[in-house]
Amino acid sequence: MAKTLSLDSKDLAPVRAQHLSGSRQRGVVASAEYVPMQFKLPPTFVKSFKQAALDNNMKLNELLIASFQEFMKVKGSTQG
Repeated sequence: MAKTLSLDSKDLAPVRAQHLSGSRQRGVVASAEYVPMQFKLPPTFVKSFKQAALDNNMKLNELLIASFQEFMKVKGSTQG
């Protein structure tokens, strides 16, 4: 006859499955430090913006921040 194993509550607790996703996990900055922005854009722009972020392995907010920083560099160099 086989031995029986004694179980306790830790053995019965559900195990969280790790989800494999194509997106990267949240960054170091807590989302509480971010402020939401909402605005409407043409669907073709939204599609190409999302595709550009995907192609460059970036989150949408990362691409927006990088784009704005580059804009400010160019704008600063043209003013004078």
